Amino acid sequence: MSFSTAAVSNDKGVEDENWTQVSSGTATWMFFDVYNARLFANKSVLPQDFLSDAEPLKLELCYLKAISTDIFIEGANKVLPKTLTTTLQNEVNRLHQSYQSVEPDDCYVLEYAPQTGTQLKLNNQTVFSSHVDGFKAVYFGVWLGENPLSESLKSSLLVPAY
Repeated sequence: MSFSTAAVSNDKGVEDENWTQVSSGTATWMFFDVYNARLFANKSVLPQDFLSDAEPLKLELCYLKAISTDIFIEGANKVLPKTLTTTLQNEVNRLHQSYQSVEPDDCYVLEYAPQTGTQLKLNNQTVFSSHVDGFKAVYFGVWLGENPLSESLKSSLLVPAY
């Protein structure tokens, strides 16, 4: 899968006192836009610290096309580290079991806060939660790590707009 990026408008008004949108992009496969991505963090956090367990982070993915559960899992498995501790692998497996297929306008939000851990929400409903140390870096790494789904989307997301 290859992706391209484009600017995404902040038309949903997701920002609140806890989150500031820092960047955005659009994932494109072949010639089709698949989802719009928006990254939220504290303004004082530098991009190199986004994967740190000390820093809150939120990634919103709003889909433009229907996507099945097996596509989510297949994509993640291609870029997740090949060797994980048993604990981290179990958390990845639990998250994958929580995926649900999406239709256009559905949004997944992957959110991390030091006090609450990592949560995955589908249309504002929590479908997964983990308090395992290091899980944030592993799963946000699908988009922001060393081996992301898309280098161009990662580049867009790591360039703060503030």
